[in-house]
Amino acid sequence: MLSGKTRLAGAVATGLTVMTGGSFPAHADAQGPFALCPAFGTERPDYTPLQVGAPGRAAADRASYGRDGVITLSGGAVVEEPGRRILGDTLIYRQSPQAVVTGEGSLWLQTDDMSVQAERGELNLDTDAGRLERARYWIDSRHLSGVAGTILQEDRQHYRLEQATFSTCPAEKRDWEFRAREVDLNRETGRGEAWHTTLRAGGVPVFYAPYINFPIDDRRQSGFLYPTFGNSTEGGFEYAQPYYWNIAPNMDATLTPSLYTKRGLGLAGQARWLHQFGERDRGRDQVDFFYLPDDRVDGGSRWSLGVDSSGRINPDLDYRVDINRVSDDRFFQDFSTNLEQSTASHLRSDLRINARPGGGWNLGLQAQRYQTINPDLTEYQHPYRIMPRLTASNRFGLGQWGEHLAPSLGVRADVTRFAHPSDERIVGDRAHAALTLGQSFSDTWYRLRPEVTLDATSYHLDEQMAPTADQYDTGATRSVPISSVDGSLFFERAYGETGRYRALLEPRMYYLYVPYRDQDDIPLFDTGLTTLSYSELFRPNRYSGGDRVADENALTSGLSWSLLDTHRGTVPLSLRVAQRYRFEDSETTLRPGHTASYEEQGGSTVLAEVYSDVTQHWSGSFTAEYDTDREELARSQARLGYRGENNRLLNLSYFTRVGLDETDPDYRQGDVSFAWPLSRRWSMLGRVGYDFDAEQVVQSLLGVGYESCCWAARLALKRYIVRPEAGVDLGEDAEYSNAIVFQIELKGLGGIGGGQFRDDILGFRP
Repeated sequence: MLSGKTRLAGAVATGLTVMTGGSFPAHADAQGPFALCPAFGTERPDYTPLQVGAPGRAAADRASYGRDGVITLSGGAVVEEPGRRILGDTLIYRQSPQAVVTGEGSLWLQTDDMSVQAERGELNLDTDAGRLERARYWIDSRHLSGVAGTILQEDRQHYRLEQATFSTCPAEKRDWEFRAREVDLNRETGRGEAWHTTLRAGGVPVFYAPYINFPIDDRRQSGFLYPTFGNSTEGGFEYAQPYYWNIAPNMDATLTPSLYTKRGLGLAGQARWLHQFGERDRGRDQVDFFYLPDDRVDGGSRWSLGVDSSGRINPDLDYRVDINRVSDDRFFQDFSTNLEQSTASHLRSDLRINARPGGGWNLGLQAQRYQTINPDLTEYQHPYRIMPRLTASNRFGLGQWGEHLAPSLGVRADVTRFAHPSDERIVGDRAHAALTLGQSFSDTWYRLRPEVTLDATSYHLDEQMAPTADQYDTGATRSVPISSVDGSLFFERAYGETGRYRALLEPRMYYLYVPYRDQDDIPLFDTGLTTLSYSELFRPNRYSGGDRVADENALTSGLSWSLLDTHRGTVPLSLRVAQRYRFEDSETTLRPGHTASYEEQGGSTVLAEVYSDVTQHWSGSFTAEYDTDREELARSQARLGYRGENNRLLNLSYFTRVGLDETDPDYRQGDVSFAWPLSRRWSMLGRVGYDFDAEQVVQSLLGVGYESCCWAARLALKRYIVRPEAGVDLGEDAEYSNAIVFQIELKGLGGIGGGQFRDDILGFRP
C-alpha cells in the first residue's frame, strides 16, 4: 500500500519566540550565515568607541556660545563619551538644567553595537532619554537594519520604534522585511515586542500578526515558537503551534497543540528539568509525550511517552530510568517521518541503579522490558523481560607475592529473574558467579596477563506446561574453568625531520582454553552471537549473555598499526587484523541441531579493520570478516566520507552479511547521501538506501536548496518503508510513505523544519 504524506513548515507565528541559541547570529561578511551579503552598513561613519573611563569630548569646525550655557556646534560637529557618539552638521548642546544634545540634518547616534541616522533628534545625556525622527538604524551583532518614523529612547535599556521595519537583507534588496506599527526593545529583559506586524516577501504581504514577542539576546524566555503546517492522507491538514514555557532557571517545557482535520485535536509536549542532590551531585529529567484523545480514523486514543531520567544522588549512588511506550503497533507508521522509527520492532524500557557502598564493591539493580510493535511477530517471539537483575563486583589485591608478583582476585556475580508474556516460553531464575585470579606484568614496551576464571551458573526454572519445558533441566547447573594468557608488545617510531608522524605497532597474542560442557538442557534467555570485531576476538566467550559458555582451545593473534599526525591530530592510516586458530573443534551451539555457532578445528574467520583520514577532507573505513571454512566474505562494512568547503558533503556506505540459516537471511545494503552546491546559491540534497537482495529502495530523498544573502529554502521529495523489519522479505507489498519536506529559513530569525535534513544527511548543517 502506498501512502502519500506532505509536510510543510510555516514561516512566522503570532507571538513567536526563539529559545537560547535561536536569536540573531553574529554578523560575518566574509563567511558564516551572511556570506552572500555585501558588507554590512558601509554607508555609516567609521566609529571607534572611547575607552571606559576616558573623558568625554566635543568638537566642530565652528562653535558659538549663547545664553544659559547653550553651545552651537557647526560643521563636522561631534559630541562623544565612552560607549556613545553623536555626529551632525549642527549640534546644539544645552548644559542645564540637564545636558541635552539636539541636532538636525544628517544626525548620527552610534554605540558599540548600533548606529542610527535621523533627520532630527534629541538626546538627554544625563537620563539617556531621547527621540529620533525619520530614522534608519543598523544593529551589528544581529546583522539587522531598518527604518522607523520615530525612535523613542527611555534610557539605554528601553527603546520604542514607531512605524518601523526590520530585516537582515541589504537595504537595496529587501527579499523579506517585517513592518510593524510599534516595536518595543527591552535590553533589560532581553525581549522585543511588536504590534500589528506584516511580513512582506518580495514586496508582497504574506503574513500578518497582531502581536509578536521575540528575543534580542540569548536569554531564555517564554513565548510561542514557530508553528508547522502540513497535509497528509493519514491526518489531513495539520497545524501545530508550540509554546515554550521558561518555568525556572533549571526547568522548562514546550507544549504543542496539534490539529489534524481527519484525526482530531492532539497535544504534544516536552518537559525538562535539572535538580540537585547535595552540593555537587545532580540529575536531569526529560519527559516527551503526544496524546490524541479520539482518533477519528482508527478510533480510540493514540499516544506516545518517553521518560529519560538520570542522576547521581551522591558520589556512591546513581540511577538511570528510560521508558518508551506507544499506544499501538501502527503509531510510528502513522506519525513518524523517518525509516528508523517506522521499521522499529521493539521499544525498550529499563531501570538501572548503581551503588558503591565501600570496600571497592559495585552493586547494581536492573529491570528491563520491551514493547513489541511489530505486528508480524507472535507473542512467542517477544524478547524476555529482566524482572529484575542484581549484580555485584569487586577486585581484591592479594598482596605482594615475592619481588614482582602482586596478583588480584576479581569477583562478579548476578542473579536474574526472566519473565515472558507468552505461556509457551520457559521462565525462571539464573544465578551466576565468576572468580578471576590474574597477574599483570607490564613495562613501557610490553604487557602480559595470565588469568584463570571459575565461571559457575545455576538455574531455577518454573514448573509449567510450556511445550518446550521438558527439554530443559529445571535445576541445571554449569561450572566452567577458563584459562587465558594475553600478551602485547609496543613499538613506536617517529618519522619526518620534526617527528611530526608517529607510528605505533602492537602485536598481540591471546591463548584461551575452556573445556566443553553440555548445555543443551539450558534455555536461551538473553544469549546470542556477538558482532565480531577486533576486540571481541580477545574475549573469553564468543556469545553475549550468560546462557552459553563456548568451549575453546585456541590462539588468537592480532596486529595493530597506526600512523599519527601529531600536528593535525589525525590518523592518516590505521590497520588491525586478527584471527583465532582452534586446536580442537568448538562444539558448543546456541541450541541442539543449530550448527551456525559450531566452530571447527583450524583457522577461524579473519577480521580486518582499516581506517584513514585520507586527506583533510576525505576519511574512510573498512571492516571485513573472511570465513576461511566457507571461503567467503561473511561480513563487510565500508564507509567513505567527504567534508569539503562550501558545505560539500558526501557519504557512501555499503554493508554485507551472510546469514546463519533461513531465520537469519543474507543482506547487502548500500547508502548514499550528499549535499552539494551546484552554484554559489543553488545546491542539491539527496539520499538513497538500497537493499540489493530484495532489489528494492528502502529510503530515498531528493531535493534542492537555494540560499541568498538573507534567506534560504530547501525542498525535497522523501520516500521510505514503514513496514517493520525493512529489508526482510519486502516484496512488492512493502508499505511506503511518501512525503514532501519543506524548509525555509529567514536568516537572523532561525529556521523552520531544520531537523528533517540533518536526520537524513550525515554531517549536514543548514
